[in-house]
Amino acid sequence: MKKTVLVTGAAGFIGFHLCEHLKKEYSVIGIDCLPSGRQDVNMRSKLNSNIIKASIQSDFWDDLPTKPDVVIHLAANTGISTSNINPSLYFENNIANTLKLLEKCRLNGVKQFIYASSSSVYESDVEQMKEDSPTSKQLSFYGTSKKMMEVLVENYCRQYGMIGIGLRFFTVYGSWTRMDMAAYKFMNAILQNQSIILYENGNVERDFTHWSDIVKSIELLIHKIQFEDNGWHSIFNIGSQNPIKILDFATEIALNLNKELIFKSAPLPKNELFKTYGDSSKLFKYTGFKPEMDWKNGVNEMVEWYKSDGFIVSEKT
Repeated sequence: MKKTVLVTGAAGFIGFHLCEHLKKEYSVIGIDCLPSGRQDVNMRSKLNSNIIKASIQSDFWDDLPTKPDVVIHLAANTGISTSNINPSLYFENNIANTLKLLEKCRLNGVKQFIYASSSSVYESDVEQMKEDSPTSKQLSFYGTSKKMMEVLVENYCRQYGMIGIGLRFFTVYGSWTRMDMAAYKFMNAILQNQSIILYENGNVERDFTHWSDIVKSIELLIHKIQFEDNGWHSIFNIGSQNPIKILDFATEIALNLNKELIFKSAPLPKNELFKTYGDSSKLFKYTGFKPEMDWKNGVNEMVEWYKSDGFIVSEKT
């Protein structure tokens, strides 16, 4: 009999791909609040008939067709700049909702809990970010909310005998990316011969990680935690270990669109890291897998989706 996996944020960028990937081996149930005005979320949801429209704050658990064996918690408020404008929203959706979901798991005997953290938990001026690198002084409340989630889950695992995995993602990109993410904005502007803004002349670096490496890592982690003792919690970086300048990333998008890159420089916001560079060796030691998508191939996959199936909101020229 197939194990049942519950995915929150199932119509999100990563959640959509994860549900599609896991349904080959598991019975997958997805929940998502499907907010109005989010064209990307609603288009992804139409491609996945197993998504239940529900908020974590609701009594959705009573309506699940099957009790899950594993919960993968991806639902969250994202975005760095917005978090500093409205931190209470991030507290409610990232921290309070995680507590509510953990309580549902505890009361219903679900022991295995995997959740999305972020590279934003790390402090600035760290050359290569390891799981034990400093995380006491985040630059944004988004990063703080993710760090508080880690502390919360670790405590639940210790107090109630759960098994928890926190995943610090590094700049995920690829097909079905969110419309508010830089990669999508770059594609939309470049296609229309518009200028984009690159911080510090594009010299800011990001450890771009393709969604396919994320979902493969999660699949392997689901297998591995079946053999862990209760009361166990661990954090894993998932990054390509290959920082790329934003200028190079945007240039590759332009090449794939057969367009010229036009950009203006701007100062890096104070709540943004200048460079992210993750060490994913712990993930490799535990699962035997390391992110493998070449970043240029990943950009090609993303742009090809954008040109054919992407939810392009502006008229193409």
